[in-house]
Amino acid sequence: MCDIPGLISRLEAQDLARLRELGSEQPLEPQLIAAIDSAAGGPGEGRGYYVVSGSLYPVEARDYHLREDVAEAVYKADDTSVDVTA
Repeated sequence: MCDIPGLISRLEAQDLARLRELGSEQPLEPQLIAAIDSAAGGPGEGRGYYVVSGSLYPVEARDYHLREDVAEAVYKADDTSVDVTA
């Protein structure tokens, strides 16, 4: 089970700001996928928070987006809920 509020609180402030800047329509950048993984506990641990959009193949061309409920929470979260010392 995903801990969306916990993930948001563990994201670095600049990563959360970049997610908001991109919006839910843009694919996640590799550094944001790494930031989500890190906030979720380590490499690959954030997979439940983002999903593949479009074709699965070829692997190199996959686009990842925040899951709909995660995106909704990210855009609703206020900056005071982010642990900027993480």
